[in-house]
Amino acid sequence: MSKKGLLLGSVLADAFSLGGHWIYDTEKIKDEFGEYNDLNDPLPDSFHKNRKKGGHTHYGDQTLLLLEYLAEKNEFDEKGFKDFWELHMKKYDGYMDHATKETLEMIEAGEEWGSHSTDLAGASRIAPIIYCFSEEKGVEYSKIQTKLTHNNEQVILAAEFFARTAYSVLGGVKPDLAMEEISGQMKNKWISEKLKTAKSFIETDTTEAVKKLGQSCSIEGAFPATLLLILKYADNYEQGMIKNVMAGGDSAARGLIAGMIIGAYSENTIPKRWLKEMSSIERVNF
Repeated sequence: MSKKGLLLGSVLADAFSLGGHWIYDTEKIKDEFGEYNDLNDPLPDSFHKNRKKGGHTHYGDQTLLLLEYLAEKNEFDEKGFKDFWELHMKKYDGYMDHATKETLEMIEAGEEWGSHSTDLAGASRIAPIIYCFSEEKGVEYSKIQTKLTHNNEQVILAAEFFARTAYSVLGGVKPDLAMEEISGQMKNKWISEKLKTAKSFIETDTTEAVKKLGQSCSIEGAFPATLLLILKYADNYEQGMIKNVMAGGDSAARGLIAGMIIGAYSENTIPKRWLKEMSSIERVNF
């Protein structure tokens, strides 16, 4: 079990997803990239066309921004991070999604919290917090950083669930058992039903399963699709990340979370060749 694997696994998953991110046509992914075994440049019509192979989506860039803040301050302060995030995101040169734009507008208007986006992405950036803090603080901070841009009950619940799962895995529990235990502890019907749904697709081809669960950004489909990836590929980071991208849609948000959990549990399966191609590797300090 490895904190280093947790952080690397999350950030790398985003970089690996960059080339195929938000392509919903899985046949197009095959046609353009083949089996997608390595990091790739985004296509000319990508939302990330100003990024290159080894770079990150806007999710990954914000994850690294959180890591930079924690490294600089050695603490997590709600207002301090909010100001830090606003300062950097106002001049961000990557893709600006709806949640980011709306949050910046709400901060400008004096609102305490950000958008009401239902996208899983808000919960996907928590690896730096788990890496830096103990469980009691880390779970609370994970919820706060999510609420900053995604003030939605289910997205915040997902952040708590995945944070608690990550700490459990770091404590030596297998990911499938950890998710089952955390679901039981949280006693939330929505989470327990989504976990049950994900389990029902374990024997289904991953691409077909994600299509049925939901390829899009919305928490309703993205949450169980991410659970499925963790259930199926806890022992094989490389295979899990390949299958994630090949399934199409919002692979970056799914990957940041699944990569975090799988990386924590199976660090030795993270491909070194992928790490060598990730442009942010020097920013991920240990």
